[in-house]
Amino acid sequence: MKRLLLASAIFTCSAACTISTAHADTVFGIYAGAYSWKADFSGDINDTDNDQTIDLEDELGLSDESSNVFYVAIEHPVPVLPNVRIQHTALDSSAEGRLEGNVTFDDVDFTFGENVATDIDLTHTDLTLYYEILDNWVNLDIGVTARVFDGEIKIEGVGDIAQVDVDATLPMLYVAAQFDLPLTGLSAGVGGNAIDYSGNTLLDLNAYVQYEFAFGLGLRGGYRTFTLELDDVDDIDSDLTLDGAYGALVFHF
Repeated sequence: MKRLLLASAIFTCSAACTISTAHADTVFGIYAGAYSWKADFSGDINDTDNDQTIDLEDELGLSDESSNVFYVAIEHPVPVLPNVRIQHTALDSSAEGRLEGNVTFDDVDFTFGENVATDIDLTHTDLTLYYEILDNWVNLDIGVTARVFDGEIKIEGVGDIAQVDVDATLPMLYVAAQFDLPLTGLSAGVGGNAIDYSGNTLLDLNAYVQYEFAFGLGLRGGYRTFTLELDDVDDIDSDLTLDGAYGALVFHF
């Protein structure tokens, strides 16, 4: 995990340094929003010490879960200083399932056919520093994000509990673009965060359409996908995806 963090930092910092010019917002602005994301789980996790795969849907019973997301961004007219964006995603799901084989996870042995209860918590908070490269009917932001995970993966069987903490800070590249249809209040956007190193990938993207009323309040409908692939990180492999639609209430001051 330390090697992944170091390489991620080098990657994101080098990407940010390729920005030769940056434009600031012409006035001070605050952007805020909140939405409920219907995230559907798929994929698997694997204990590398035993090379045994556990399917999130078929064995652990994870399916879809509503997650709450809140964000606020502050933009200013000072060219040298980056804008700031903070987002919190409460991403926690619990389910009951039945294992289809003998499995060892986090040094805990589970038997074939054992009923298990699972709690997977990938809750995280993003701190993003970014520059506004374009600011007209096309808006383009580029920066870096520190994503702080504070969660766990817990599998509880008959008298046995296996728990792996998901507690790490990952630096990521941040890119966001929005396309406004002048004089209509309508816009469409796409953006997200990404890091990829030595078989380890974290990709978090969303696309949306939005209508903003004259007084700054707006409605947004979008689709977000979150992919996490780990290759022997803390003795765990993972290939999991969460994706689904969301509806948001947004405000621009």
